[in-house]
Amino acid sequence: MSGNPYNWQSHSPQIQIPRSGVERAAELLRHNGSAVVMGGRGMGKSVFLGQLKTDLERDERAQVLLVEAPPPTLTVDACLSQLARKLKVPFAAGSDSREIFDAFFARADAPDRLVLLFDEFDRYAEKGASSQPPGRGFFNDLEASRRSLPRLSILATGSIGVFIVRDVLGSSFLARALYLPLRPFLRSTADALVRPFADRHPLSEDVLDALFLASGGIPALLTYGLQELWRLDREVTVDDVTTVYKTFEKDYREYLRDLLSALMDPRLSDAPRRVWERIQEEPGRITRSRLKAAFDSISGSLRLSLDYALYLLEVTGAVRIESEAHDNPIVVRPITSLLDLSRDSEPKGDLRTQLLEDLSWLLARLHRSSADFFRPVRERSAGPSGTPGEGKRLVPESVFAAHLALGFGILGWRAEREAQRGAGRTDLLLRLRRNGDEQTAVVELKIWGRNDYQEAHRQVEGYWTHDVVAAAVVQLTDAELTDWPERYRRECLEPLGARIEEGTMAEGSPIRARYLCVSSTADGLEARVDHFLFRLPRRS
Repeated sequence: MSGNPYNWQSHSPQIQIPRSGVERAAELLRHNGSAVVMGGRGMGKSVFLGQLKTDLERDERAQVLLVEAPPPTLTVDACLSQLARKLKVPFAAGSDSREIFDAFFARADAPDRLVLLFDEFDRYAEKGASSQPPGRGFFNDLEASRRSLPRLSILATGSIGVFIVRDVLGSSFLARALYLPLRPFLRSTADALVRPFADRHPLSEDVLDALFLASGGIPALLTYGLQELWRLDREVTVDDVTTVYKTFEKDYREYLRDLLSALMDPRLSDAPRRVWERIQEEPGRITRSRLKAAFDSISGSLRLSLDYALYLLEVTGAVRIESEAHDNPIVVRPITSLLDLSRDSEPKGDLRTQLLEDLSWLLARLHRSSADFFRPVRERSAGPSGTPGEGKRLVPESVFAAHLALGFGILGWRAEREAQRGAGRTDLLLRLRRNGDEQTAVVELKIWGRNDYQEAHRQVEGYWTHDVVAAAVVQLTDAELTDWPERYRRECLEPLGARIEEGTMAEGSPIRARYLCVSSTADGLEARVDHFLFRLPRRS
């Protein structure tokens, strides 16, 4: 394959993953049906339309018309005039769609079926040149024609605008249309997307883990990452993934803002955002009443039900629903991605205070979406900690370190992975600076029971210099170890002969224990290292 096969801004990518729902939509549209494809920004609505159009055009008796966007002047007449022009039939001001379709089907070369595909449905919800958005009038007129013409079918794609048209304006078209959601890619369904690397520089499992944790499987973000990694033309590392997405967050902030608009749009009465926050607080099983209580007291022009708030969160790529939508309790979890790492990080005082504040926030993010940090393994075996493997184990330390580096970078730190190697492996220490300051913080991450996890404090000491003013060790496990804090202190800290102070945790914190360990380096410097014991539940 010559050239870069990835283009994250293309509606017709060289490499495509067949989207679920295409066959169902095609079958519906072959029988006078109507449908709405729901997907957030970057979820591949236009690609879905292209795949659907190809499927439908296999029937030579059908004509498929793709309307890529509404006319510049948003009125019902302008929309009808555009449709007539595309169908090559005359149009007189004040005509309705039935007159257009009657003229179209009266032609000698008329097909047996006409399928209309509308992209950018959200734009039909804008007011345009009239006081009322044309979406209701235009699509309700189309719906009236469809119900009386067995040879006509209609499909539209959208996100927020679907709910604005339905709840603010009302729509007989939306009331009868089948809703088809576009969800983020799963690791198991995206193998075809990374296949070109196999003949060049195959991507390791660690790199794929890092890609999915940064992109959340959102097609546009995932394709962007692959596009930039392809340019390297060498073996790709997890550090490269961090660099690529830090660059995206810096260069395309407006794109990320648009991705989140379905959650933050003021016309949505704040319902999706409040439900998302509640899910972040209580990931996993949660009762419908707990979710509904998150927005019962709010008001606004658009009163979304809980089901539709969840629907928007899902097609935006913010959450993954793992049960039936109407189950109670419902199983729903935040998806790890760039969307979940963005926030303002205001200075909290000295560098150590800032480090502990931001690190605690990032660890809380890891905890609530912990299921994303487990990798399937082929054999069901006991892990290093002695607990049953259950077909899953934590991703490697390198992936955790890369994700923390990305998070720190988005929070305003300059984060670098230490490049030194030892004992056949790369040290996973992060070196952090903030706001151009020469003062440095370092973070070491270990998985309990793997590699040289007991040497974490000494390794941090080895990197301590006069410009280092703060450091942290994060010890991770997925095991339920009731005596872990005592074991850690006894096995890892007390043999150092250092001063140990036990820290406090905020109520509800996922951090099992915290210690401040103060020791002397070989150069006689005082090393003050905060140790975090952090358990990630499987949530399976």
